[in-house]
Amino acid sequence: MPHIANLRSRPKIQAIKPSGGETAFYRHDGDALKGLRLAVGTRTKTWIMSKRINGKSRSITVGRWPEIANGDAALEAAQQKIDELVAGTDATATGVATLLDAFESHVERSRAKTSTTDEYRRQINYHLLDLFAKPIEKITLPMLEDAIKGKSPSTAQHLTQIIRMAFKRASTLRRCFDVSADLKVMQRHRPASSVLFDPNDTWPALDLIIARPNLIHRVAWFTMLMTGFRSESARSLTWDQIDLDAKTISLTEMKNGMNRTFPIADIVAEALTCLPHREGHVFMARSKTGHIDHLDALCDGETKLLRQHDCRRLHTTAARRARLPEYIIDELRGDTPKNVQDVYNQGSANHADANLIAAQIIKDCDKVPERLVEQIKHPD
Repeated sequence: MPHIANLRSRPKIQAIKPSGGETAFYRHDGDALKGLRLAVGTRTKTWIMSKRINGKSRSITVGRWPEIANGDAALEAAQQKIDELVAGTDATATGVATLLDAFESHVERSRAKTSTTDEYRRQINYHLLDLFAKPIEKITLPMLEDAIKGKSPSTAQHLTQIIRMAFKRASTLRRCFDVSADLKVMQRHRPASSVLFDPNDTWPALDLIIARPNLIHRVAWFTMLMTGFRSESARSLTWDQIDLDAKTISLTEMKNGMNRTFPIADIVAEALTCLPHREGHVFMARSKTGHIDHLDALCDGETKLLRQHDCRRLHTTAARRARLPEYIIDELRGDTPKNVQDVYNQGSANHADANLIAAQIIKDCDKVPERLVEQIKHPD
């Protein structure tokens, strides 16, 4: 039989001595707090609720004393757990007990690329592992703020995105409050928008690309520079995305979620024919993905001069110097439609536009067009 005690009084609960061996159970003296017991062990006191749920008798561990100070607070916490069990939104029914569980549940439904989710997991393992291992109901806003404190603005922004992603999924499945809704990065990230050399001088981009020792890397850099594609889209290209006869490249699920077919310059199609294969990944590599995962910045000695995203900056600069209309540049960049005409447009950019940009880049790099592909193929 359970012992009798005043479980509504914190001092009375505090006065209950630890059990000498087996766990002792206490119930409230009176009709209040029906079904609630306090399990007293040698070291801890734990609130337990007995309730018939969906036709079955259940014993629910509510929480520990003194975190839950008295029986009234325990009863309120128990009711929340009962509601979850009845609705099927508890941790067991949903399979989501921790923030990491919520993240993995999100990934299962996501259409993001494997490389993207792998990067998310890397960030979690490096920065958020302790936080993501905690039960969701134990996580507070100060904990989230501590997790991103001291990080660079860009890293903090990325971590915030991952946390919100996981919490949004948790709030959907567990019907819990989304603590991350008020998480903010106070320090603003200023993305780099300029290249590392003076663009008013001769561009060293093609010289740096030609100096690379690996043919596949040279053609990959050249393709990024001449198309303005984001590095991941370019590096992960497969041959079935490329039509060398029509001189087009089709990208699916770009960063903005869009699919689009792009005209490419004649010189890009010619450079791609320099590669020794025509199946699978265009820029093959011995990596987990089967393609080049990263291209290190190109340097002049110890000085970095060209990063992957700089190719996109230079492509846009060349397009403007060639006096192409903004809507053509937006289309060739794969940008999200900005106005009604953009939505209705079925493809205004053509090979002539791509050739104009390529010619401008070659001119700014002070190269001879007729010799360029041969230099890429045989730099020595």
